[in-house]
Amino acid sequence: MVEPIFMIGTDGKLTTVERTSYEREVDLQQLITDHPEMIPGMSQDQPVRWLLVKQEGGIPKEAGGSDWWSVDHILIDQFAIPTFVEVKRSSDTRARREVVAQMLDYVANATLYLGSGTLKAWFESGGEESRGDLFEFLLGEELDPDEFWIRADENLVAGRVRCIFVADAIPDSLRVLVEFLNEHLRSTEVYAVELPQYLSATSLPGVRVIVPKLIGNTVRAQVSNRDRTSVATRTWDEESIMDAFLDTGGEDVTQLAREILEWARRNDLRIDWGRGKRYGSVMLGIDVEGHSYPFASVWTSGTNVYLEIELQYLKTSTAFEDVALREEVIRKFNQIPTANADERKHSTRPNMALTAFLTDQARERLFEILTWMMMLLRSDSTNSSREATN
Repeated sequence: MVEPIFMIGTDGKLTTVERTSYEREVDLQQLITDHPEMIPGMSQDQPVRWLLVKQEGGIPKEAGGSDWWSVDHILIDQFAIPTFVEVKRSSDTRARREVVAQMLDYVANATLYLGSGTLKAWFESGGEESRGDLFEFLLGEELDPDEFWIRADENLVAGRVRCIFVADAIPDSLRVLVEFLNEHLRSTEVYAVELPQYLSATSLPGVRVIVPKLIGNTVRAQVSNRDRTSVATRTWDEESIMDAFLDTGGEDVTQLAREILEWARRNDLRIDWGRGKRYGSVMLGIDVEGHSYPFASVWTSGTNVYLEIELQYLKTSTAFEDVALREEVIRKFNQIPTANADERKHSTRPNMALTAFLTDQARERLFEILTWMMMLLRSDSTNSSREATN
């Protein structure tokens, strides 16, 4: 018997949501496309983050051949590990042992016959927005974009890949195989993920509750040897990063970056230098009441210099937990005609080229908005502290 989930509202009312099968397999596939973060992380050291590389990725069975298989999703994480995802509903009898052989066919042939640069080409077929998403994804990581795709190709050829079976329910026969493979394979990881959905058409119409469950991350699998190699890094400092900004954006952009750092120092913000091997970044943070919040960052992609607002982290504060206020942050920036911050990124990390703020009026407005955000964060913390004391 499948147990329901009970939800208690602020009014104390109990709502029951029942586990409900997906009507179509494509609905489960679309869930991964729209929200790959629903796949739980496998790393014990830090959360795994996902980028969608390709939906319905074609895989040939010989060098230079046409596509023979098609895998539902190809994802990649911040470690440049290619991840193959196959989705099946539990009602599909193939969501058992047969799907393992199918997946191994995909991966074995992908490691041999997916040409160098294919993963990058697939991802970049999304255009300039995809490239911007990658810079944002890699901010603060050890790899710059070019090195990231080189490492991805290296991992693919070496078989340092990940296989994930997704279903609304994982049968025991598949669970046993997944756990055995993940415990004994040296460089390839194998997992299954259950994504059951719970619905209440009467009490919560239109609302779905998804409860992910990771299968295969046993204790033995965690301590088994994972053949991952480290990458060289560098720690930037003010002199080196200003040189990089000068090379990329010129004197006016570099001067504005210096003014942003000076503003941060005057207001006692924390300054952390990035570790990218080729592309530099500097993160500004605010420490309030024992909490440390990334606030904003300035970074170079090699072709431009960007200011990024860290709403992904600020939303965990009480000051910015309301999505309407985070949307207001973006609206304020977009009142500067050349800013063009992505309004959809109210819960992630919107970025704008520093060239948007080079006029005196735009520069003044930039610092007004940053100061407003800083004061909101600090004043909210002060008010919370007073309430706790009272």
